[in-house]
Amino acid sequence: MATRRPLPLLAALLFAGCNEAAPAAATDAAVADAATAVDVSAATVDVPPAEGAAPLAYMPEGCAHRVTTPAGTTLNFRGDRTTFGAAPEPRAVHVSWPADPATAAAFVWSTDVETRATVVQYGTRPDALEQTAVGSVSTAGAMSNRVTAHEVHVCGLAPDTTYHYRVGGEGHWSAVQRFKTAPAPGRTDYDVNFVAMGDSRDDITTWRQMQERAISAVAPPDFEVFTGDAVLVGFVQNLWTAWFDGARASMATTPFVMVHGNHEGLSVNYLVQFAQPQAGNSTQDELYFSFDYGPVHLVVLNDTPLRGDFAGDVLGTQLAWLRADLARARANRARVPFIVAAHHKPAFASNDDAADVDRAAVRDGWSPVYDEFGVDLVLNGHEHDFEVSHELDGQGRRVQGRRGTRYVVTGGAGASTEDLGSLAPQPGSAYFEGVHNLVRVHATMTSMEVTPYRRDGTIIEPGRFTMAPR
Repeated sequence: MATRRPLPLLAALLFAGCNEAAPAAATDAAVADAATAVDVSAATVDVPPAEGAAPLAYMPEGCAHRVTTPAGTTLNFRGDRTTFGAAPEPRAVHVSWPADPATAAAFVWSTDVETRATVVQYGTRPDALEQTAVGSVSTAGAMSNRVTAHEVHVCGLAPDTTYHYRVGGEGHWSAVQRFKTAPAPGRTDYDVNFVAMGDSRDDITTWRQMQERAISAVAPPDFEVFTGDAVLVGFVQNLWTAWFDGARASMATTPFVMVHGNHEGLSVNYLVQFAQPQAGNSTQDELYFSFDYGPVHLVVLNDTPLRGDFAGDVLGTQLAWLRADLARARANRARVPFIVAAHHKPAFASNDDAADVDRAAVRDGWSPVYDEFGVDLVLNGHEHDFEVSHELDGQGRRVQGRRGTRYVVTGGAGASTEDLGSLAPQPGSAYFEGVHNLVRVHATMTSMEVTPYRRDGTIIEPGRFTMAPR
């Protein structure tokens, strides 16, 4: 859970580049969320606060990373095994990575507000869940948009191992699910598959179909990268409830890597329901980070900062962190040959909002760094279509006589698709199609193949390509 201040309803931030208006019902919830905003940047000591107070900061047993409940949450409790309310059965159960995906996992689910028991049982056999971990619970949101989220972190897992787990507490367990840890570093026989898609928004039928397609396209994928804009309005909880229901086919067994989109709006409902790695900056934890998974170094960035602070955030804090991270990744290419970046808004895409300040900040600040450090692939959403570029330099020009970066827009997981209309493709575009889509990435030590799929399962052949290590 990230340490951020809840964001009021700022239409310029939530709906940048979009034509939809926010539902009127969201306004009261946004005001209530804003009223609870507090500054928790100084909360770094591992001392439990008064019962139920926010924030709650602690280091899970056996882990080297810290968990901090988001500002704006209430009813924060840790270590409960036995308190159950009227509806304690776990809902929206999902697994993700809060640290090294080879050795750590986080489990998140929701219940009624009175249930505080937050327990995970896990093991390498479904009939022998011999290990137990206890975590924390927080309530976020206001009025009808309130959600109670439980979160448990476990560390010291064995790499490349299938684990089985259930969450909840005695008498109120979820079904037994499974997940697999990442392979150990330093191997030469990696065979990794992951999928990427984004912009599901509120077409839950299409979103469900896309998740089912992800499983059939890669059976099963090692993880999924979601490129942002899961729901229309990030602090409307019933939209999240429907979104999690649409992802049931995959989310309990496939770790999700979430990219923050402008429609999430840094809402406390978003922050409390996902657990992701930390970059080490308490004001940005879990919104930008990186990790290695086999032959892939994945970098996740947030291009929708608080209060639109592009100069201080996108072009300041994150840019400095990005340069340092990519320098380490470039030095480690012999062991991890491919570098992939993911964030919501594309630097180069064929649409009519390329000159907007948010897109310009990404294009002017991050793309030259991708080129400098040899990022192979950039995954984006925001535009509701599929598009792939040629190999480009940091200014979006096709490279001559050297390797460039490929940019892929995969923003077709449910939102209404977009066509170019009277626009011409941007100069670096290799192929565009206004279609619901997902992208499969298959990586070994010697190649990385990118294959886009339509919702009906057919391959978008003009968008398919393979890259060799640099």
